[in-house]
Amino acid sequence: MAASWLSIPSFLDYRHLPPPCAPTLRSKFTSATSKTSSFAAPTTRGRSHSIASITHAFKRAPSSKTRQRGVWEDPDDGSGSDYDDEEEGDGSEGDDLDFESDWEQDGDGVVGRASGDGVSSADNYEEELVKEVEQLLGPEETAVLRDNSTPNLAKISTSKWNPLHTFALAGQIHFMDKLLENGLDIDTVDEYGLTALHKAIIGKKEAVISHLLRKGADPHVRDRDGATLLHYAVQVSAKQTVKLLIKYKVDVNVADNEGWTPLHISMQSRNRDIAKILLVNGADKTRRTKDGKTPLDLSLCYGKDFKSYDLAKLLKLVLANQDF
Repeated sequence: MAASWLSIPSFLDYRHLPPPCAPTLRSKFTSATSKTSSFAAPTTRGRSHSIASITHAFKRAPSSKTRQRGVWEDPDDGSGSDYDDEEEGDGSEGDDLDFESDWEQDGDGVVGRASGDGVSSADNYEEELVKEVEQLLGPEETAVLRDNSTPNLAKISTSKWNPLHTFALAGQIHFMDKLLENGLDIDTVDEYGLTALHKAIIGKKEAVISHLLRKGADPHVRDRDGATLLHYAVQVSAKQTVKLLIKYKVDVNVADNEGWTPLHISMQSRNRDIAKILLVNGADKTRRTKDGKTPLDLSLCYGKDFKSYDLAKLLKLVLANQDF
């Protein structure tokens, strides 16, 4: 059983050690001194200092979970985003997430075919797979495969389930690109007016979001209730996505059909960090919803707790476009 650090001095204390033999110590330290001038004979004080050092080493550091409440923090201007170099990059982030099929990951040695044994082995495996599956398919299934050499979007989509949206939410960038290459509109919407970019933001798929934006997805698109991508990014507390959308010049004061702006949403979600980013980038804290509520009203409606006061102070003191 491991001993507590409080008990360590009890068995390392120099008072519990047998008294040293003076002649032995003197001869031992004399020979040691000839080898190094920095070595000195131990004393009671030195020995106590060593024990104190050992004891100090076993003391616990303050918990990282300890938080200091009520301390004002200067607003973040939205800089330092992980997306800062997205549009300047070469798209490698999206490429790194290319889909790997199950047969490439099964670890049974066959996919050494795709990586370790070179391209020819992968091609040979694909040919074997095609032959095997063609033998397993029945006549009707073979006819379906024959009639659909490319993706048949009409047969694999409904008003609710769109394959591009599914791949966006699943992070399947490679398959998304295949659909786009076959002519699918990148901004195609489902029955709720949501695009693939909406779905990626809801799922907090940051690589997919940046990839779709680079591919030309509309950052200003709205759903059927008038909510924008920025509304959804704020709702799910996707801080880096909020910064990225602002870089794409979205309107931080855009309101949905009920008059709610992204700043209203940030007060509802009580997300101080995102509220700071919106405020510093020009969010209007005086805007009212259709029923007359300002962002401050929403914050105070949560009652008299620390977060309400903290957000109220933020809304009262932070100015738009303030330079920090």
